[in-house]
Amino acid sequence: MKKGPKLIPYYFVTKRNTVLQVLFATLFAYVFINIYRPFGSGEWYNISSGEFIFYSGLLVIVGMLVVLISRVILMFLVKRKKPVTVRYYILMIAGEILLMAAMYGFLEKFTMNDPRSFGFLFYLALQNTALILLIPYVISLLFFAWKEKTISLNNLLNQMKHSSNFISFHDDKGVLRISLKLDDLLYLESSDNYVSIKYIHNNNPKSVLIRNTLKNIEQKFENSTLLRCHRSYVVNTKRVGMVKKEGNTMNLLIESPNNEKIPVSRGYQTLVKDFFDQKYK
Repeated sequence: MKKGPKLIPYYFVTKRNTVLQVLFATLFAYVFINIYRPFGSGEWYNISSGEFIFYSGLLVIVGMLVVLISRVILMFLVKRKKPVTVRYYILMIAGEILLMAAMYGFLEKFTMNDPRSFGFLFYLALQNTALILLIPYVISLLFFAWKEKTISLNNLLNQMKHSSNFISFHDDKGVLRISLKLDDLLYLESSDNYVSIKYIHNNNPKSVLIRNTLKNIEQKFENSTLLRCHRSYVVNTKRVGMVKKEGNTMNLLIESPNNEKIPVSRGYQTLVKDFFDQKYK
């Protein structure tokens, strides 16, 4: 089946982000012109720095009218009729650069009476205009994409947080390291300042190591299905298939492909016994 044209991400062309992009590009162009002074603008007239700042602002406003017209066409003519494609978006930006370069070349040739040919002036203006527009465009698009991904991730984490089906683990700096279904979690094993998270994925045992302590994790998941049974182990009680006591030793048999046996230290035996007595009362 023939694929349709690739669409631009919706958040690139929302009204709010379009306005932000145009404003950012305008500010960038103004700063760029005053620092770099392209188009030979520093030699147009014998004027003071203050006057140059004022007139360069007018020049930027005139130039950005091209962008403004382009975005009005995008928002009110193209976008309302059909989704915006990647091809159209690229051609739109290319058109903005070409038209703005032509306008600046025309101003320098016929208003400033530059003796160089229009073709040469257009070529110089094209180089500077590409920098003036493409740099803020790329920065703004990367920012919009990052912001959208952040919002999506936060929404996902909030759904997981309020769902008893998922459990998330963070490192000692609060950075999320893994989220998984609670039913897939087997147990946690301490290793110095690290914790190894044992879980099942596609019916195969897996593990991931994070920098944290069992004490921190135990406190975070207090009154949950996670139970501390040893100074080195916290188990997911939903995965405990058997509590086995032989003499003074107690073990928890984990339902997993390897049927791990987790020891219960003497100091935790009463806690473990009371937990399961209460659970199956």
